[in-house]
Amino acid sequence: MRTFFKRTPAFFSGVVIGAVVSMVTLTASVALAGTGVGGIFNLGKTNSVNARTTLSGATAGRQLQVSNSSAGAGATGIGINVAAGKPPLSVNSSTKVSHLNADYLDGLHASALQTRVSGSCPSASGIRKVNANGTVACSLPVPVPDLQRVAELNWYAGVYQGGSYAFANPQAVAFDGTHLWVANAASSTVTELNASDGSWVRTLSGGSYDFINPNGVAFDGSHLWVTNLNGNSVTELNVSDGSWVRTLSGGSYGFSSPAAVAFDGSHLWVVNNNSVTELNASDGSWIRTLSGGSYAFNLSYAVAFDGTHMWVTNLIGNSVTEFNVSDGSWVRTLSGGSYAFSGPEGVAFDGSHLWVANYGNSVTEFNASDGSWVRTLSGGSYAFNSPYGVAFDGSHLWVANTNGNSVTELNASDGSWVRTLSGGSYGLNSPIGVAFDGSHLWVTNSGNDSVTELPAG
Repeated sequence: MRTFFKRTPAFFSGVVIGAVVSMVTLTASVALAGTGVGGIFNLGKTNSVNARTTLSGATAGRQLQVSNSSAGAGATGIGINVAAGKPPLSVNSSTKVSHLNADYLDGLHASALQTRVSGSCPSASGIRKVNANGTVACSLPVPVPDLQRVAELNWYAGVYQGGSYAFANPQAVAFDGTHLWVANAASSTVTELNASDGSWVRTLSGGSYDFINPNGVAFDGSHLWVTNLNGNSVTELNVSDGSWVRTLSGGSYGFSSPAAVAFDGSHLWVVNNNSVTELNASDGSWIRTLSGGSYAFNLSYAVAFDGTHMWVTNLIGNSVTEFNVSDGSWVRTLSGGSYAFSGPEGVAFDGSHLWVANYGNSVTEFNASDGSWVRTLSGGSYAFNSPYGVAFDGSHLWVANTNGNSVTELNASDGSWVRTLSGGSYGLNSPIGVAFDGSHLWVTNSGNDSVTELPAG
């Protein structure tokens, strides 16, 4: 199920206007006392007032209940007409209204929350137009969500689950410029989604694909590469149609529980338990395997490319290894001291710094230029709880908290906390992987076999 931004439907409940329960019963004409103004209110007729009428008290339950038993066209409980663009209803309450259809209640139709874009756009209106079938008519350049309006209406990101999606313990997720690709470890499948509307494209399984507990996913510009954790292999696919290209295993490849993969522009780097394998993206041929010595790989888990070097997290070694992509030579291994690595899992590059999610409830930032420590974030508002995956959106970092069922957003400029998303319609449940598509974040939930889409801040 997917809604671009999903909001709770239906009726008002327990705030100002109650559920339809009983008819307001008054005599043919009745005086309604106000504050300073009084007069006669005639039922069944048009009444005109130019002063506020106040109904106050301390009644347990609803103060006003309206019932309309008519099944005729246009029958409603209450009709409110106001000037265009003005909100017909105001609710002074800190409690979220459940079962509320918010269209026009704030004076704006849902279309007013369509994502606006910066720069030129093929349409004269300059907005991203979403057609009835979910396709996007205008989506370039990168869209920027109107987060203030989204927040005011308690709109939430889409949650994709069940049906054709067939998610089963989804792990890594990758973006190819148009589609998202999700590795499903439990079902040994890969699911493809449209980034524009979250619709299902296909699920790949069986046959030549040879998926066995797929875990890592990377895009090289035309092909997708999937690491098979329990198959000790790597599968290559065409992103154009999902067709199988080849499966690499055995021999010189030396794959051993390959967990992650990254692309450097010409080569793939596959992270194994205690080694890293380099492949040609053009034909999948083996180049070299790095292991032992100074590399200090120790249950290596994730990898990130900074334009010159690769950075690999070592889960058991509580360290991060850096090496040159030009020849695979070792540069340095970071550990101990201020780095405070504790079960390092995910790693992301923001253009100048690396960010490592430590399963021990912290995030470490260091300089890509020399590996020097910048800061370690933990405690307080960060609310890290077994952080796992991490992604950069151009200005912020997003950290998936596996045991917290939440995602924490940070400012990349100074590491300050922005927000922690959890509960409600987010559907976050043991989140693992995080990917950015240029406007939205996609989070895989291993706990409830779903993928959540969030608007980037």
